[in-house]
Amino acid sequence: MSLKLQLDGEAWLAVLGDLAQALGKEGPPVRLCLIGSAACLFGGMEGRTSSDLDIWKPASDYDRRELQRAAEDAGLLFDPKQTLDPGQPYLQLVEPGLTQMGEFEPVFLDRLGRLHLYRPPMENLIAAKLIRAEPKDLADIQFLASRHRPDLNRVREIVGRFNAPARERASENLVYLQVLKT
Repeated sequence: MSLKLQLDGEAWLAVLGDLAQALGKEGPPVRLCLIGSAACLFGGMEGRTSSDLDIWKPASDYDRRELQRAAEDAGLLFDPKQTLDPGQPYLQLVEPGLTQMGEFEPVFLDRLGRLHLYRPPMENLIAAKLIRAEPKDLADIQFLASRHRPDLNRVREIVGRFNAPARERASENLVYLQVLKT
């Protein structure tokens, strides 16, 4: 039995620094919109780790071959579809489907050379985590809500605009927002 490699926010920042270096200095900015655990990882959530960084394709701008080459040069798997090496972190490209984010204007996180990092607004991240609402997602929601004080009515609006069946699953899990109000 092999254990899956899990990196915290500090380790992921070092990996992203390696990715930025592998991209080189020449060329246009590489814009990645990070979803999933990234806001918690880089927001300082104690104990939060991940083996991957999810990249929301619709809000990102990059040359696929250049990003893949740089990711591999930095020791990352790039958008694996089949088999994962449990000891190697990876970048996962995510498109709308099971995952829903709603409409948003990306929020700037950081710049490392040509690598520009963004995330969705907290309300969109929380709404997306309500789709699955597994224990890790609920812990993320609680952390994000305590750290950023999101507009919970806005979260409800975003959920209401998701495509089915994500809208139904997230709507059922809106009850978890009531706990955040107390």
